[in-house]
Amino acid sequence: MQNSSNATTLPMDAADGMVNEDRRGFVKKLGVTALALGVVGAVVECGRFLKPNVLYEPSRVFKVGEVNQFPFGSRTVIEGKAVEIVREKDGVYAISLVCTHLGCLLKPVLNDQEIGYSCPCHGSNFSPKGDVLGGPAPRALPWYDVYMDNTGNLVVDASKENQKRTKLVV
Repeated sequence: MQNSSNATTLPMDAADGMVNEDRRGFVKKLGVTALALGVVGAVVECGRFLKPNVLYEPSRVFKVGEVNQFPFGSRTVIEGKAVEIVREKDGVYAISLVCTHLGCLLKPVLNDQEIGYSCPCHGSNFSPKGDVLGGPAPRALPWYDVYMDNTGNLVVDASKENQKRTKLVV
């Protein structure tokens, strides 16, 4: 007997003759879930795009004090800045206390005329002017730009390297 109605036939499972609609529903739910996750992810990323991704760091330009705080022949380490201010008769300069080998903090050597800085990590030695005397350091210590502001304070700009190694005449 044939049924003349227009009923749709559902796929049957060969083993037990039951309709296999669970698999179809699962795949449909899986597709809708994946689509929803994609839309939510796109919205989140658009939101992240609108918020600036900025890394806030302390300023590399800082005041170190008045010139009269640095007597002739003095070497003053600026705490927390890895910089030493050196005042000589012909001027003032700021030298980095970060080793050019692997970035260790240097220790100023005060009782030696030949060695000015020593690296406690790997043994590099630098002259009082920052030139490499020995060890694995590949280059001399950088000098930073130093200038005097309108109030008479010395200002170090650690973002600019003083390539010519010129001193500020005061």
